[in-house]
Amino acid sequence: MRIRTRIWIEDAEGSVLYGLGRHRILQTIRELGSIQAASKALGISYRGLWGRLRLSERRLGFALVDSRPGRGEQAGTRLTERGQKLLDGYEAAVHEIYDASERAYEEHVRSRLTPHAAD
Repeated sequence: MRIRTRIWIEDAEGSVLYGLGRHRILQTIRELGSIQAASKALGISYRGLWGRLRLSERRLGFALVDSRPGRGEQAGTRLTERGQKLLDGYEAAVHEIYDASERAYEEHVRSRLTPHAAD
């Protein structure tokens, strides 16, 4: 048995700003350097992926990616500085929260789920 946790960032109205899905999108764009390649790798339509990015950008109030058309070294899609900071910060927070959840589970729950020899 293990504990499971899902983590996302909401605004004051409860609208999701960023979560695991957007995080995977940004990770894949960073790795592949292309929204088109990321959409194929993630099995999401280009339009669907682009729409998710734009919705998050609108809710966050800043750009997550910078796309440069054409061919060559400067072409493609990169994370903006703020997009990269969000990706890194979310990842660090998630790891810290998962670690804390696991410790709390071990301390408060696990021993109560396993039968004791005296029972």
